[in-house]
Amino acid sequence: MDFTLSEDAEMIRATVHEFVRRDLLPLEPKFLNARTRSEREQITQEVTAKLKEMGLYSAGVPETFGGSGLGLIETCLIAEELSTTIIPVEWGDFTPILYECSESQQPDYLLPVVAGEKRYALAFRELADFTAAEEMTTTANHQGTEYILNGIKLLSRPDFDFCLVFARTTEGISCFIVDHDTPGAEIRTDVNPAHLVLTNCLVSETKLLGKPGNALLLGQKWFPLSRITRSAAILGVCTRILETSAQYVRDWKSMNESISTRKEIQRSLSTLTGNIEALRWLVYRTAWVATT
Repeated sequence: MDFTLSEDAEMIRATVHEFVRRDLLPLEPKFLNARTRSEREQITQEVTAKLKEMGLYSAGVPETFGGSGLGLIETCLIAEELSTTIIPVEWGDFTPILYECSESQQPDYLLPVVAGEKRYALAFRELADFTAAEEMTTTANHQGTEYILNGIKLLSRPDFDFCLVFARTTEGISCFIVDHDTPGAEIRTDVNPAHLVLTNCLVSETKLLGKPGNALLLGQKWFPLSRITRSAAILGVCTRILETSAQYVRDWKSMNESISTRKEIQRSLSTLTGNIEALRWLVYRTAWVATT
């Protein structure tokens, strides 16, 4: 069996690996010491702009949606390498729900997100946890060609151009595209997470994503692949933890002796290494199976 990466995949991995080491890791102290959210946001925007110049933004998005159309293994390699830094680089890893945009919705929402020109937020959770559709308190009443939304949602991020709001309709849970400046939609950033307060918010039925009552099935075609990519990102985080831990035990001394010589330390690092390698094989084996 051949476990080697293709020449193109190895080139992508090496390119992103070098980018992280050269441009991102040196910025981590500045990011950690930033006093305000705007300072951290500025750093994120700068490194995201560099990633766009490299042509890797939305690299895993299908070409039909404006992306580069890279394969799943190549996309996993990008996710893994970018996750070895604490700087939250935006590289086009967005919810597959947006793929459900209709042809009329794509130019205003999906395509700008793929190009990195617009940002979105998810508004699914509420102040009180719920386990059934009928327990969701945010409602959307259909009147004529519009829906009237009322309720309070928790936002996945406070800054966005539009958000995907999940609300209860007569058919079940439906998803609506709500623009940032929509009347009746108030964004509260004085709480964490930010709240979206909907008070008789009028949303055109053309902003309905998918069919009424079908929100929980949106993006199901692409979600499995997205979860594999997220697993690769977790692998990158684990790899950085191992690297940092190994460096720490090499540098730290106790009683004039490096703690790296202690058997219990060696055993812990060995176990961590084995678990990470097992995760690596699981992630890329799954990616391979999903694409064959």
